[in-house]
Amino acid sequence: MGFLYSLFLKLFYPTSVSILLLLASAVLGRWKREKLSRISFWSAVAVLFVCGNGWLVGAMTRHLEWQYPPFDSLPSTLNSQPPRADAILILAGGIEAKAPPRPTVEVGDAGDRLLYGAYLFRQGKAPQIICTGNVATGGVARRPGAEEMAEFLGLIGIPESSLVREVKSENTREHARNLYPLLKEKQFKRILLVTSAMHMPRSMGVFKKLCPGIEFIPAPTDFHATEPLPKAWYRHVTALVPTPRTLLNFSEAMHEYLGIAYYRLRGWM
Repeated sequence: MGFLYSLFLKLFYPTSVSILLLLASAVLGRWKREKLSRISFWSAVAVLFVCGNGWLVGAMTRHLEWQYPPFDSLPSTLNSQPPRADAILILAGGIEAKAPPRPTVEVGDAGDRLLYGAYLFRQGKAPQIICTGNVATGGVARRPGAEEMAEFLGLIGIPESSLVREVKSENTREHARNLYPLLKEKQFKRILLVTSAMHMPRSMGVFKKLCPGIEFIPAPTDFHATEPLPKAWYRHVTALVPTPRTLLNFSEAMHEYLGIAYYRLRGWM
């Protein structure tokens, strides 16, 4: 089921939809369905331009990421520092395995999760870091993601005695379901939840629903949407031109929106 869910999401990525429409256009052209062929072709072009629209993608991303602002962005009248907790929980992601020719494990696009978790630990916000994750649905790896995460944290000076691993979870729901017994066993009451800002709304919804009696404090990182800097007028216009990065950001945001809808439908958040 998890594999089918992952495949379903990928088929709705703008590049996947465009490719399917272009293939349909080619097939319809061979079948002498010229009108339908043209409709499929220009639909593929429209998908790329709509989903690659920087204004639209920026608004989608900001809506997800700014639901849980980081502590140091709060007004000075409020508590601008993360409170102390029993543990720092870093959700799987952002780590590249030690596969030749890499000399060590490396951080990927969401590697800010590990760096921010280590930062909070060094600030004395919690005495332990929990690394959670097996292999993403449908994937293959030499060892669980939590082990890769723990190795990287060790490389940057986090002591082994402060690391806890959960190595069975393959998705956000399983993180919460599998961690709940562990958190109860260790009598943890307050957890700093570290994940990418775009992923935080779904993560908080799941952990609050599936881990009753435990307080989860959002500690988002890996922001894509930031406060805009002054720039020339023509850069606002060029944001309308699709780029690989914009299409990727749209796919990531759409993945979260569809994930939230699916999780709510299943009653997981």
